[in-house]
Amino acid sequence: MSSSREIKQLQKAKSKAQASKNVKEEANICNQLGELLSKTGDYEAAIREHQQELTLSEVLNDVIGRAVANRRIGECYAEMGNIEAALKHQRCHLDLARSVRDHAEEQRALATIGRTFLFRYESDQSKNSLKQAEDSFRKSLAIVDERLGGTVPQREISEMKARLFLNLGLVFDHLGEPKHCSEFIRRSVFIAE
Repeated sequence: MSSSREIKQLQKAKSKAQASKNVKEEANICNQLGELLSKTGDYEAAIREHQQELTLSEVLNDVIGRAVANRRIGECYAEMGNIEAALKHQRCHLDLARSVRDHAEEQRALATIGRTFLFRYESDQSKNSLKQAEDSFRKSLAIVDERLGGTVPQREISEMKARLFLNLGLVFDHLGEPKHCSEFIRRSVFIAE
């Protein structure tokens, strides 16, 4: 199905949810719509959907819904190159995840913040951006290692670790440390196979 057709179907479903005053369903559809719009590169429209999702999640007292909406808004801002706005929303995502002790969501928040610092490095070329990315990825990895066992499926844990090792490899590549770079990438590939 084409993206434009999917978008129209979701907009229709959203109108139905609004008409029936199903706030939870409307928030869920805003999330899906925002994600789809983001994939098509329409970040401003995606942000509007995720902001609506955020508002609806506040009405529902859904802390994780608010956290996820902030993450998505932050990802859109990062794609648009607005790193400070991205980090503001991503730190809110992290704070909300921590407030309800959702370790999987905390891990995602830290990994997303790390990726945003990698984005920032692309424009500012500063070692500080790389060090902040490394710090976020290592904290995220510590959560995967210490807190997610038994609460998240093993396959998902493996995928999280593989992505984090790959991101750490990229950090060390940019830092000009080929030994560390190849070690992290090797670990990522080993898990992915």
